[in-house]
Amino acid sequence: MARLFADETRRQILHNLRHHELSTNDLAKALNKSHSSIIHHIKPLQNAGFVEETRVEKKRNIVQSYYMSTANKFIISYSLSDSLDAAEIFTWQKEMRNRIMEELDAFGIEVPIDKRERILELLADCYLREQKALEESIEQQARPLDLEKPVYEAIIRLLTHVRLVKDEKYARIIDELSRLMEFQPIVGGDN
Repeated sequence: MARLFADETRRQILHNLRHHELSTNDLAKALNKSHSSIIHHIKPLQNAGFVEETRVEKKRNIVQSYYMSTANKFIISYSLSDSLDAAEIFTWQKEMRNRIMEELDAFGIEVPIDKRERILELLADCYLREQKALEESIEQQARPLDLEKPVYEAIIRLLTHVRLVKDEKYARIIDELSRLMEFQPIVGGDN
């Protein structure tokens, strides 16, 4: 099901159908897509139970179906991969955190051996809170946008940072991380 949400057009369709019953023609106009393209995207959403046909209207021998979203919001975890099961995801994330720990010295950060385990725990908590803030930021979008991807990503990044700054637990995690990691002076740097 998560693959359905990977497509921008399907996300826009769901967004438009959250609060309004619309026909496929209405959606085609709103999204500047062809009618056949909308039908192509509506069918899998309907089969998965994300949209439902609310009524059928007949005007001058033309049958028009109207649709509405089955929920006001759908929350998808962007940290999940449909190619991995939960145990594999956990293992992959743990390996990634260990790899990060190994490479921090390239950025002038010395990680004492006795603090490694605690830093790994904090990184796991940090990652989870960042994912939650990211997902909430994406969910906040109230209407479809016609933006270039870098602009959209910058908006989401900004909203995510604003959420994280207000998250007291995240602030404590970052504060403890900064105390546990020892930054080495940058040779030849201005700071």
